[in-house]
Amino acid sequence: MNQADFLRLSINERADITWSEGEFIGSREYYGFKLSLYVLKGLYVEIWYFPTTNRIEKVEPLADIKDLNHYLKDIDIKKLMDGYPYSRND
Repeated sequence: MNQADFLRLSINERADITWSEGEFIGSREYYGFKLSLYVLKGLYVEIWYFPTTNRIEKVEPLADIKDLNHYLKDIDIKKLMDGYPYSRND
């Protein structure tokens, strides 16, 4: 599925496919929203949840790949590398 196909879906369909077929990467908070990042078939998708209203407000691909930087501080690279066939603990 490419970005154009994804955006043709309703917000509910986008959320459902992201939750069922995507892989959770991380989360962050932004102006009262809780954003969750997923990778879905090579597409980075953010789900924007607003706790005050208990609603999903947006489910959209990242506008800019640079937005991944907001999530990097919380990703433990060592944990990701554990078990990788070429990792070494020298």
